[in-house]
Amino acid sequence: MHVALLHTEFGLVDDLTNALEAAGHQVRRYVDASALIHHAESEHFDLFLLEWNPRDARQILRELCLGPGLDSSVIFFNCHNSESELAYILGNGADDYIIGPVGVREVVARATAVMRRRGSGFGCRANVLEMPPYRFDISAKLLLMNGAPVTLTEKEFELAVFLFRNLGRTLTRGRLLEAVWGSSLLAVSRTVDTHISRIRRKLDLRPETGFRLSAVYGNGYRLERMVADGSLGLGATVSDSACPGGAVSIRLGRVSSTARAS
Repeated sequence: MHVALLHTEFGLVDDLTNALEAAGHQVRRYVDASALIHHAESEHFDLFLLEWNPRDARQILRELCLGPGLDSSVIFFNCHNSESELAYILGNGADDYIIGPVGVREVVARATAVMRRRGSGFGCRANVLEMPPYRFDISAKLLLMNGAPVTLTEKEFELAVFLFRNLGRTLTRGRLLEAVWGSSLLAVSRTVDTHISRIRRKLDLRPETGFRLSAVYGNGYRLERMVADGSLGLGATVSDSACPGGAVSIRLGRVSSTARAS
């Protein structure tokens, strides 16, 4: 895997680079975002591993997703615990984020998990999101299921895309409202629950078709990929309560007893 590493924290980056290279990855380091983007136009990277900078994180993500990073994965690390900012980057092309301060082993594990999902046939790009049997055309706001179009309202489409881009994560109603409707003030209504119900029905989200959309009581919802024997697929999240600020732990196994489809 070819990794572009954007960093400013020099104390961490040597250890991180060594760990990534020991795991078999080729790493190219940058301290300037414009240089990274410029080189990415002529050199392909599988993963952009970007240290969080609240001043320009959105702009970097936008430039990567509209240009050289279209077919690549993006992970932000050492992120601040800002729900609105993290919801934005996940909703606009990033594959994962890691709340700081961060450990080297966690970054390497997250990078490996993201690339493993891509290697299993999952692709996430700025304008196209493919998770068979689903294909989302972001620009056209079009969803195909097994090649056939699925009729969705604009908000249903945006909510479905956000759920698939956060596969395996528990998403609170407030976070879903912020990401899709731009506000958490609607939390007293059943807006999210109604749209979730419609998406589950229209996309036929059940274990038999490869995905399950579950209600996590007291928290929100979680979309999980299933495999043939009914267990969770690679990269699925069984528990995220141990990670502060919404960061999740990646595990393999069967469904937690705390979540079931509503």
